[in-house]
Amino acid sequence: MVSAIFVVATLAAALIGYFVLAGELHAKLQRDARQMAENLAATYQVAGLPELHAQIATNVATTRGGENLYLFIDTRGKPRFGNFLIKRPFTGPRDLSGGTDIVLPAMENRGRGLRFVGYGLRIPAGWVIVARDTRAIGEMQRILMGAIGWGLGSAMLMSVALAFVLARRSERRIARLNRVLDAVARGDLAARFDEPRPRHDDIGRVAAKLNEMLERLSVTVESLRQVSNDVAHDLRTPLARLRNRIEPLQARSDLPESALRELDRAVAEVDAVVKTFNAVLRIAQIEGGNARPREQTLDLNDLAATVHEMLDPVAEEMGHALSFTPWPDPVPVKGDRDMLAQALVNLVENAMRHVPPPARIGLTVARKGATARLAVADNGPGIPPEEREKVLRRFYRLDKDRARAGSGLGLSLVAAIVRLHGGQVRLSDNKPGLLAEITLETTG
Repeated sequence: MVSAIFVVATLAAALIGYFVLAGELHAKLQRDARQMAENLAATYQVAGLPELHAQIATNVATTRGGENLYLFIDTRGKPRFGNFLIKRPFTGPRDLSGGTDIVLPAMENRGRGLRFVGYGLRIPAGWVIVARDTRAIGEMQRILMGAIGWGLGSAMLMSVALAFVLARRSERRIARLNRVLDAVARGDLAARFDEPRPRHDDIGRVAAKLNEMLERLSVTVESLRQVSNDVAHDLRTPLARLRNRIEPLQARSDLPESALRELDRAVAEVDAVVKTFNAVLRIAQIEGGNARPREQTLDLNDLAATVHEMLDPVAEEMGHALSFTPWPDPVPVKGDRDMLAQALVNLVENAMRHVPPPARIGLTVARKGATARLAVADNGPGIPPEEREKVLRRFYRLDKDRARAGSGLGLSLVAAIVRLHGGQVRLSDNKPGLLAEITLETTG
C-alpha cells in the first residue's frame, strides 16, 4: 500500500512537472516568435521594405528544416515574401497547424501534421508574421516521458523492495509480539518481548510498554498468589486443630442427637474448607513452578480405565450412567500419572455434580496423529459459550450461588495440570450438555 501511494504520488508529481514544463516551453517559443516579429518590424521602420525583404531572406536562408517561419503580407492581404503561406493575416499570438492554418511549399505534404507557435504584428506596409516549430516541445516531451518511465519504474522497484524488506522485518517483530501475548494468555506471565538491539520505532515503543505492563501485572499476580498461599497455609493448621477438637465430642454418648448432627455438619464444613485450601495450594504450586510432574510414559487408556473403575460405583449411586470408550491401540503420553488422574477425576466429578440424575456421562480416549484426546461428555444443561473460559478461573462459580456446595476450583485445577503438561483444555457444546476435552502430545 505504501509502495502504491508512493508510485501514485511520484506519477502525479511527474505529470505536473511534465505539463508545467511543456507550458513554459510553449510560452518561451511564443515570446521568441514575438521578439523576432518585433525585430523585423524595427528593421522596416529603420530601413524600409527592401531591407525587411533582405532580412527575411537572410533568416529563411539560415533556417533549417522549417524550424522558423517568416512572412510579409501587404495591406491587401497578399503574401509577398517568406517561406510559408497563410490563409489570412492575424495579430498577436496564435497556435498554427501545418496543412490547415499554414502551408509550407518547400516541404513534402506541405507541412501537414506540424504545429507552430505564431505571432503576427501590424506594420504600416502590412503584416509581419513569425512562427516557431513546436517539435522541440515534442522532443522534450518524449525525453521527459522516457525519463519519467525509467525513473518511475526504478523508483517503483526500489520502493516495492524496500517495502517488502520493512514489512517482513515488521511482520517478524509483530509475530514475536503475538507469541508473547499467546504465552501470557496461556498463563506465562514471565514472557517478555526481547530484541538483541532495541529499536525506538513504533513497534519498539509498543513492545517497551507491553513489557512494562507485563512486569507490573506479574508483580500484582504474584502478590495476590502469595497472599492466597499464605492465607491457605496459615488457616490449614488451626482448621486441623479445630477438627481434632470436634472429633472427641462426636464420640460422646451424653450429647443430644441434635448436637451430634451439628458436630457432624461442622466437621463436614471444616473438611470442605480444608479441601478448598488444599486445592488453592495445589494450583499455586503448579502455576508457580514448584510442582514438577514426575514424568513417565503412560497409556491414557489404562489411566481412563482406572478412573472409570473408581468412579463408576459413585456415579451409579448418584443415579448416573458412566461409560468408557477406549482407543483401540495404546495412546502413550509423557506426564505425571497422579496429576493427570486428578484432572480426569475432577472433570468426571464436575459432570456428576452439576448434571441432574439420571444422566449419561461418557469418558472417551482418542488419538489423531500426534495428539491424544481425553474427553468427558454429558447430556446436562451445559455451559453458555461466554462462560466457558471463565469457569477455568479460580473460584469462578457459574451459578453465582455461594450457598451451594463447591469452591469453583475443580476446573481451574484441571486447567493448571494440563498447562503444566503442555496440553490444552477445551469446553464446547455436546448438544445437549457439555463436552470437556483435554489434548496432549503423544510420545509415539
